[in-house]
Order: sequence, then C-alpha cells, then structure tokens
Amino acid sequence: MKLLRHRLYLPLSLLLLTLSACSSAPISQQGFKSQLAQNGLQPEEVALVMEPLFDGAAPFFYRADAAMSPASTMKLLTSTVVLSRLGADWRGSTRLLLDKDDYAALQRHKTQTSFRLTQPLYLQAGADADLNYAELSALLSQLRAQGVSELNAIVLDRSSFLPARSDVGAADFDETPKARYNHRPDALYLGQSQQVLKLSSDQQKVQAMLLPYWPLLQLDLSGVTLNNSPCEQTDLTSIQAQLVMVSSQLQLQLRGNFAKNCVQQQSFELIDRDQALFLTLLQQWQQLGGTIRGNLSNSVIDGDIAGNSHSAENHRPGFGHRGKGATTTKQHCCQAKHHMQHLSSSDKPTPLLATFSPATWLQQGQTPPDAVPVAVHYSRRLGELVRRVNKTSDNALTRLLYLTLGANRADNSTDNNTENSANKPDNQNNQDNQDSLTTDLAAQEILAWLAEQQITSKQLVLENGSGLSRQERLSASLLAALLRHNTKAHYGPEFIASLPLAGMDGTLKNRFRAGAAYQKARLKTGTLNNVTALAGYVYDANHRPWIFVAMVNSPKAATAGRTLLDQLVQQLAQYPGKR
Repeated sequence: MKLLRHRLYLPLSLLLLTLSACSSAPISQQGFKSQLAQNGLQPEEVALVMEPLFDGAAPFFYRADAAMSPASTMKLLTSTVVLSRLGADWRGSTRLLLDKDDYAALQRHKTQTSFRLTQPLYLQAGADADLNYAELSALLSQLRAQGVSELNAIVLDRSSFLPARSDVGAADFDETPKARYNHRPDALYLGQSQQVLKLSSDQQKVQAMLLPYWPLLQLDLSGVTLNNSPCEQTDLTSIQAQLVMVSSQLQLQLRGNFAKNCVQQQSFELIDRDQALFLTLLQQWQQLGGTIRGNLSNSVIDGDIAGNSHSAENHRPGFGHRGKGATTTKQHCCQAKHHMQHLSSSDKPTPLLATFSPATWLQQGQTPPDAVPVAVHYSRRLGELVRRVNKTSDNALTRLLYLTLGANRADNSTDNNTENSANKPDNQNNQDNQDSLTTDLAAQEILAWLAEQQITSKQLVLENGSGLSRQERLSASLLAALLRHNTKAHYGPEFIASLPLAGMDGTLKNRFRAGAAYQKARLKTGTLNNVTALAGYVYDANHRPWIFVAMVNSPKAATAGRTLLDQLVQQLAQYPGKR
C-alpha cells in the first residue's frame, strides 16, 4: 500500500506543478511594485488589469477597483453603449421640410420653377456627423430643383438636444476653447462648426485665407499686429473675429498678434456657429438663383438666431426633445412683417448679429409634426463613425453620440408615454425625462445598460462621455468587464475593428513600431494633463488574447507613466505562457 500511495502521490504533485505553471500571471505583484519604483511612480497612482480570454493562465489585478481618471479610454464605454442601444446601422440625419400647405401647393404647380413659400422652410438637425458645407448646398439644390425659388423664413430645429446649444455660457476646459478637440456639438453638426484660417506674413504685412470661402465676406486684417515672437509659438485660436457691416460691405475683422515671417494654418471655431450658418445659407441659396423675402444685403443681422440670447436658458427648446409644435409658432414666424433695419451711409462699423428681432428670416424653433420632408442627408453608419471615435480619439464626435444616446432615451420615454397614457406615475417620469438635460439622460442610459450587463458602476462618474473632463472617473475593472462583454456582443466586430492597431494606425500609428507588441495589440489611448491610459486587447507570444487596461494618474503620467504602460504591453505581448 505504501508503494501504491507513493505512485499516486507522484503524479498528483506533477499535476499540481503543471497547473501552477499554466496558471501563472504575466507579472507578479512584487515584480510590478518594483517596476513602479523603477519608473518613479507611487503605488496609488496606477491601476492595472491583465486578464486572459482563454483558460490556462492567471489574471493580474492591481488596484483594479480604484476610481481613476480614464482620459479618452472613457470613449470605449460611450461607443459600446451607443452601438448596443442605437445599433451599428444607425445614421444621423439632416432634413429640409415644408409646411404641409406649402408642399400641397408645390405639388399642384410642379411645372412652376419659381414657387414662393408662404411658410418657413424647416431645417431639422438630427446629429448628422457628416454634414458639411457641400452637403448642405446639395440639400438646398434638391429644394431648388423641385421648383422652390423664394424662401419666406428658415426655422432651425436643434431641439433634439437640451439645451439646444451647450456651448453657450459653458466654462472653458483649457486655454484653447476654440480648438477642434474642445468643440461642444449641438444637433446641427455643420462642418463641426470649424473654419480653416491661414495667415502668412513677411516683415511688413500679413495675408489671410479663410475656408469656407464666402465671397460676400471681406477680410479686414488691420487689427492683426506683427511681432517678433517665434512662429512655432503662434496660436491662431487666440485671434479674435467680429462680423461687421461697413458701407453695405460685410466684413470679418480679425484682431490679435502674429509672428513676422510666419505661415500658420489651423481649423477652429473662428466665428460663432450661428453666424457661419447665416453666411452659408444666404450665399448658397443666392448661388442657386434663389431669393429670400426681404432686402438682406442692406440689413443688420444679429448674431443669435431669432428668439435667442446668449444664455443657456434661452437656448432651451420650448417643448423638450423632439416635441410636437414649434417654439416660434407658425403665426408668429410667418405672418409677422419682415422688418429690416437699413444702414445709413456712414462707414462706422455696425456689429453683425447685434439687434435681432423675432421677425428675422433665420429663427430657432421646432418642426411641426405634419411637415413634409423634401430633402434629406444621412451620415455614415454608426459602425463606421465609431472607428473615428476610437482610432482618432475624436472628442466632438464622441460627445455628439453621447448626446444622441440621451436624446434616444427621451424619445423612448415619449413613445412609452403615448402607449401608457393611463399610467399617471409613469407619465410623470416620462415627462421628467423629456425635460431633463440631454447629458443627464445619456448618463442614465449608460448606467441602465451597465446594470443590465451586471457590470458594477460603483466608481463611475460621467460628464460628457469623451474623457475630456476633469470630473469623469471609472475603474479598470469596469473597462475590463466591458472589453470582455464586447468579445461576445453582436456588435463586437465593429467595436474591436474601431481600436487602433499597434504601430499601424490611429493614435498608435507611431507607437509600438518595434518589439513584440507590433501589430499584436488593439488599444484605445488616453491622454490628459497628469493622465495616461491604455485599454483594449493584446495577443501574447502564443497568439492568445488578453484584456489589457492600465491607467496612470500622476504628475509624471506623460513621461514615466507612458514608459510604464509601453513596458507592460510589450511584456504581455512576449509572455510565453503555456499552450
């Protein structure tokens, strides 16, 4: 029996050793702490998860449940929930609609090429991420081709989001609030409200180019002062712009400092988005041979769309999300006399958009439920847009989709309210949803989704869903659970394909160009002041997939933190493990 026991004991011990070897983690706790010390990082500044998506290896967790600033790895959460809730085939839209009576009259006079609208043209904004100036012109061309020649007024419907313009009155995130990455979108995503400004100078003078090109607009550079500062330190977003009318000539006056012997070009929100929309609609419609009731060329036009002032409260749509009926009623916007304030012959500049009246032709309101669409533009599928979100870390697009998530929750509440009209408590809750800020509804939708997937949201703090925030927080374990879920989700292929490939594209194009991780990792990057992060999937030396989530919140994040994260990815990619 002793011999039998010995023979049974020996294979069992070998089996335990084999299982122990198979279950080894890529790094030990002690080894990781030594690595932190070597990089000069404090233990409380880092969170890490390495989790195998296969059997036979052990995961590694370090402060996985700690609340961390994720920077742009937060986009993984937003992109996942929009794919789940909206579907990979969802598209944003921009629509032109006519009042039903105008549409009926237009159909009766199809042979007429000079039809005059008696009611407003409705421009309904629906989070169309691909709407640019050329596409807006194409929409107007479709309207013109149907015989419409004269517009009575244009009502811009941004009411999908509440407030209609979240940028109004908002605190600046950093010192470059006009930069593209800081853009705060509304439902009309026209060219991301960006203009391209190019300034070039010699020792004596400066020249400018502005895109889009508005022929009716004259650039005035007399307020740009040349100095001897280094060209590379020149920031065009510091240039101030004001639209004025001088002797019936529309001018854009630029003011600020610019370096001598310098050429700089930058895309940013140089002028207010409502001013840009006014200029674009006016020019494009006139180029198509159309007219707008009233002598616009000699009028003073205010910088806000009619009915608004520069306050967040006044940008609030009157009937919640996609409500029925217009904020500016049909009678108010269409029967009022179109009074235009004529200029004197004085050359004194008059600020454009300074004295608006509600009767002006460009107004804000909501589209009546019986309005008829006559032209529509769709964005690309959500599955394609998510690639822009994660590969290029597009903050503005992420925020647009985040808001769309909230608008979708409000729409669902409206539908439920209609179906359950007898249920008063539910109706009250649905009404509250319709009146809530769209960002709040988006946060509620994400929390609801996490609860459905049984993923803990204990450390989650949401602000705009992009990670461009000093308040947003989540844990490494939440991201790891999310990444695990997405490997089995029906939208998993779209999600995984949206992540940058190491050394090849997106924000990883110039990272991991050498070493074991090259083309073996798909990771979302995250960078803010004092924050660096990576999250996604890494394949080890045996081509087995691992979840990788690492975040560093430290004054040394950009230096030692990034070095540590790169080391960990390379270690995991060359981890031999066991087959």
